[in-house]
Amino acid sequence: MHYDSVLAYVRKVLSNYHIPTVLYEEPFNQFPLIDLGLRESLFDDFNEREALDTFRQNCAANTLYYFTDSYYCSYVAMLLPNPKKLQYLLIGPYTYIDFNKTNYLTLLEKLNIPSALLPLLENYYYNIAFVQSEVQFKNMIGTLADTIWEDSKNYTIAVVHKNPWCRILNDFTSIPEQPYLKSVNIQVAEARYAFENQCMQAVSQGNLALIDQLVSGENGIRMIPRLADSLRDYKNYMVIFNTLLRKAAEQGAVHPIYLDQLSSKFAKKIEALTSVTDHSLEREMLHKYCILVRNYSVKGYSPIIQKVVNQINLNLTSDLSLRTLAEMFHISAGYLSTLFHKELGITLTDYVNKKRIEHAILLLNATDLQIQTVAACCGIQDINYFTRIFKKFKGMTPKKYRELITQTR
Repeated sequence: MHYDSVLAYVRKVLSNYHIPTVLYEEPFNQFPLIDLGLRESLFDDFNEREALDTFRQNCAANTLYYFTDSYYCSYVAMLLPNPKKLQYLLIGPYTYIDFNKTNYLTLLEKLNIPSALLPLLENYYYNIAFVQSEVQFKNMIGTLADTIWEDSKNYTIAVVHKNPWCRILNDFTSIPEQPYLKSVNIQVAEARYAFENQCMQAVSQGNLALIDQLVSGENGIRMIPRLADSLRDYKNYMVIFNTLLRKAAEQGAVHPIYLDQLSSKFAKKIEALTSVTDHSLEREMLHKYCILVRNYSVKGYSPIIQKVVNQINLNLTSDLSLRTLAEMFHISAGYLSTLFHKELGITLTDYVNKKRIEHAILLLNATDLQIQTVAACCGIQDINYFTRIFKKFKGMTPKKYRELITQTR
């Protein structure tokens, strides 16, 4: 459409000011949270489809609507002149009232809100975008409308003073004394914290079975809306979740270098999210942090063995002989050999080789490097020795292993 670029620009500007914009369009099978989910929480019988159908029925063509609901929150609505499909634009909620502690209780008293709802409404008003200049805001919306309808003569402005979309604009007089919302929000908060604690416990233990159980079915992060921008809201939750899992892996005695690498990777992925409905990243984070603990935890080892194990894992291309490591940590080679075997149940040399072969398998799967180069990247310069220990751990030569990989791709 001729107005697409201007519409996209205005929506971006509004988003920067945390004012939601929704395109509600055919086939009308998506039901956006028109008020950040407030009425859905307040009323256990609230029907989002019914409310949006009422909205469509009362939105005439070539009309720009401004209205304010019973909660002192404002909206803009219009039916866009799209000949291909019915398409409605809803902007809001936003407010011209600067909600603060000095006027907050007075406002709630005017609305005759049950005292049980005070914490919820306080949180709701805190997150509603405040528009300082009504004139500037309406000038921007007017410019958008002029572009959409190509001239101000081609549309009318309707300022709605009543509640024409009653189910959307329901007031507090119908709220029961024991509101449904109170128990719902408590349950959501309790469920989310319980879920997070279970996730942290599973990650700190490297318990993949528990992780699989947690991410099955409908389990996951459930949130009470805090911001007008639902995507930013979800990203903020995911940033917190990333931090919780990083701290859980730290409790599992994983070296900070691994924690930093993985948390940084997920921080970038979180910022790249484009949807609040796709929870695949949430599941990926849980699995990757859990695997990190399984592969790199030094929990239960003595302090000296923890240092030796971390030195091996982080420096596979270095000289990791028993003598070199003993000298590095100022202990005798015999004592290190005995202590290492006692705590890990494997000789130091076998452990080093095992880690090098694990890294070689990763390179063979993820790259097309020559086998001799793979060996060098794992700290083994002798290709014959590399082949021998690879066959010891995998039961086949690296060449045969690569051939099998190629056949399955």
